[in-house]
Amino acid sequence: MAQNQVRPMPKAFAHYPIPIELLAALHRASESDVDALVARVPETGRARLAAYCTDKDHLHQLGLRIAGTCDEAALVRVVGPDAGASLYAQSRPQQALPA
Repeated sequence: MAQNQVRPMPKAFAHYPIPIELLAALHRASESDVDALVARVPETGRARLAAYCTDKDHLHQLGLRIAGTCDEAALVRVVGPDAGASLYAQSRPQQALPA
């Protein structure tokens, strides 16, 4: 994991519990199934889920995929300005540098 990453504050997770059944289903799901499962979750819930998953090494990529479905404002509301902006940036494809 990159050292300049800002991680969500653990106290944010206590305010936004994640159903274990949803985590288990997402962990077992194929990429297309992840998209279908996540599409049913409201944006604030997706932001919470993305923050939770990115804080876990084995779920980090899943968290970034989910964060990619959220706008920056939702991520900032859930995990704070620095972590939300960082999570938003990490979840977007990197722009290629001009040659």
